Amino acid sequence: MQHSISLYSTTKSFFILLFLCFTLTISGNNRVRVKTDIGADWKFNKTTLSTASKIDYNDSSWPTINIPHTWNDKDAQDGGGNYARTVGWYRKSIPWDASYVGKRVYLEILAASLQAECFVNETSVGTHKGGYNAFRLDITDQLTTGDNLIAIKVDNRSADDICPLSGDFSFIGGIYRKIFLVVADPVHVDLNDNGTHGLYLTTSNVSAASATLEIKAKVVNESSEAKTVNLKAIFRHPDTFDAIAEVPNPIFNINDMKQGGSPIETLEENAVNIPAGGSYEFSRQITVTNPHLWNGKTDPYRYLVDFSVSDAGNVIDAVSDYVGFRFFHADNTGFYLNGNLYPLRGVNRHQDWEDMGYAISENEHNIDFGMIYEIGANAVRMAHYPQDPYFHELFDKYGIAVWVEIPFVDKF
Repeated sequence: MQHSISLYSTTKSFFILLFLCFTLTISGNNRVRVKTDIGADWKFNKTTLSTASKIDYNDSSWPTINIPHTWNDKDAQDGGGNYARTVGWYRKSIPWDASYVGKRVYLEILAASLQAECFVNETSVGTHKGGYNAFRLDITDQLTTGDNLIAIKVDNRSADDICPLSGDFSFIGGIYRKIFLVVADPVHVDLNDNGTHGLYLTTSNVSAASATLEIKAKVVNESSEAKTVNLKAIFRHPDTFDAIAEVPNPIFNINDMKQGGSPIETLEENAVNIPAGGSYEFSRQITVTNPHLWNGKTDPYRYLVDFSVSDAGNVIDAVSDYVGFRFFHADNTGFYLNGNLYPLRGVNRHQDWEDMGYAISENEHNIDFGMIYEIGANAVRMAHYPQDPYFHELFDKYGIAVWVEIPFVDKF
């Protein structure tokens, strides 16, 4: 079995700052909005025919596949560059569900390479350029009672306005990460925010004595009338740690990463009036005294922020995310984490597997991560592009620093 992991030099490891400057992840534990994996049983074919978006198009001869999927699982792994760069179409009928009444419905795709256009019942609902990041499209107004055809055109041919333009790796085509339907109340944390869950946690002025945490969330009202809601952010200790079997003996005590869920600070904004079609930005700062620092592999402690939107006492949307406090700098003597010299040693990682291409699951991510952890690495370079949010989360959770690149490779 081949794995795309290689040792890398630490001579440029100060670029790890690109990870440490950010505390936002696009994973989260959403309690109210309903997120359903719809990856099973799609019809797929490589074709440039525009008629594949039509309801009456006959796809009965097309093979049935599951998403994540790529059409380059075999032909792109010899390194010769002779692999299919073309257009692929995915088609699936989604039945109407009574739970959609009075809600907003979104199509969420975690990655489609290199660009995609989505159609619902023959109507284009949006496009996305870039093969390595999530995107989300509001499909509410195109849905009807009965069956609803979703047709997605994906194109991995070279385009001058889409990175990367060249590189020493294959630009694999397909919807190669998960695909979901997201159903939300019309008043919710913004779901049109570049594929994120909309909760922003930013740390500053971090030291062993104190730290500042800014909590921001844009709440939108996509109903036809003004709404008055209550907003709440709870900053707390986590009460769980979701371990993976591939790291059976982490060098920290898992029980130390969960401290009962006790709230530290609660921030509320009540009776917030949001006009129809309008929005409201929740933005608050708190000072944390003597923060438990995120300290790499020995102590990757993170706090949790729960943000909720309530209407007449009922929670109608909620988003949670983790945040770690750390401070760092690099100079000609090395990289320092929380005031201590912290030599960075690690690997590069590409996201393709033998006979699978990019279309890998959490199982493959866990195996790769387990090998990285087992060899003692404390840093990883995501070569040469953002990778699956699930994989990013593993590194933050287990205390490994990450250098995340944008896919500007070779040509500028």
